[in-house]
Amino acid sequence: MPNFRGHSNAAQITRAFSIMLILVVLVTGATISVVVGYRLTRNRMEDAETLLKSLKRSIIDDEPDWNQWNLNSPIDTKDTFVKVRTKMPKRPHQTFYSKHTKRFLRAKQYKLPFGPDIRYIDGYGIFYRSGTESKYIYYETWTSLDNVLHIFRLILLDLVLVLILCGSLGYLVVVWLARRLNQPLADLTSAAKKINHAESLSYREALPVPANPVEVHDLGTEINQLLQSLNEQALRDHQFVSDASHELRTPLTAIRGHISLIKRRGDQHPEIIPKSLKFIDNESERMQKMVESLLRLSRMDHVSIEMNYVDVNQIVQDTIDNYQPNISQPIHADMATKVMMATVNTDSLQQILIALLNNANKYSPADAPITVTTSMVHGAPTIQIADLGAGISDDDKAHIFERFYRVDQARSQKIPGTGLGLAIVERLVHLNQAEISVTDHQPHGTSFNIKLSVNHSEKTSE
Repeated sequence: MPNFRGHSNAAQITRAFSIMLILVVLVTGATISVVVGYRLTRNRMEDAETLLKSLKRSIIDDEPDWNQWNLNSPIDTKDTFVKVRTKMPKRPHQTFYSKHTKRFLRAKQYKLPFGPDIRYIDGYGIFYRSGTESKYIYYETWTSLDNVLHIFRLILLDLVLVLILCGSLGYLVVVWLARRLNQPLADLTSAAKKINHAESLSYREALPVPANPVEVHDLGTEINQLLQSLNEQALRDHQFVSDASHELRTPLTAIRGHISLIKRRGDQHPEIIPKSLKFIDNESERMQKMVESLLRLSRMDHVSIEMNYVDVNQIVQDTIDNYQPNISQPIHADMATKVMMATVNTDSLQQILIALLNNANKYSPADAPITVTTSMVHGAPTIQIADLGAGISDDDKAHIFERFYRVDQARSQKIPGTGLGLAIVERLVHLNQAEISVTDHQPHGTSFNIKLSVNHSEKTSE
């Protein structure tokens, strides 16, 4: 059952629809009441006018035929009172009253705000007064509006009943609909709470994604993608901590072992001191490089670089010229065109090239050439760095850009390095909005391929 507290979506939807339903019923009922009441009142007024016309037709030779009118009147006068007053010249004034009119006119009258001709008569109710004068005769009628009020009261009673019925049914329907619409969100919330309060996580947790409504489906999908990204990052962090601990623990243990050896046997065997100090120096230097590489990778998670549209061939040639004196293998440059433009950061591209050249230097024979090729591949500027080393197995290719991963651990122990070089390369490539892949180099060896971007964007940030 979803949470139905005052600030929940279900509660807010219920309140909004209930208020809207009540307003619709009230406005509709009030409109009907006003229109019906107005029409009924107008009908009674028209009856009064018809009565006056009938009275006028009853005049014969300037004399009202009162008895004849009473017999032939088309109007039911049981709730209507009539007064006719004559002022004939040279004749006595006369006043005619319908039945009970004299007593009616003696009752106390109260003016009502609906109009000067609508009054409340004490003991009789509300009446409409209509009067007109024709020659020497004045006609006055009083028409009861009680039947109008009775119908109006019935309409109001029906309105209240309809309001209660529609309000109750509408509230139940809205509650059911709100809970149904809110259920997917409640399920997401419940699943998120279970994940948040779980004692142990497998880092494969995901929220249930409903098919409907579309908004909740999209929200669940986006949250699951976020969870997947966070889980992958958490796994990488755990693996990184484990690998870093292992990589740092090994040289620290060796250093402490040599220090202990010097303490125990240094006085009696001074010849072991230079050897142990050299080992400590080498291991501490390797640890220093490892820590610097880790800090460098950490800074790359929140770095921004300037990118410019530059000639890649010139950067490649300058890097080869500067790096060639540091290694024994010859570096051959193969450039299909004199100029190859791409959008990159010059400094980071040089770092990528130096790291890959250094990797080729460590894992290939001393006299085996390293080839650097630049070309356009499917419309994209591409740099290929190939060596003639032992190569990388297909299983290892999927992991070589991971931190501390080294191909052939037994052989790699004899090759200097921290296991972070290719991880740094992969991060720099990503910052340059480029792609890197590794393939076999025929007849043997490894080829790293960097596919650069040709977009003219000036800056990218992470």
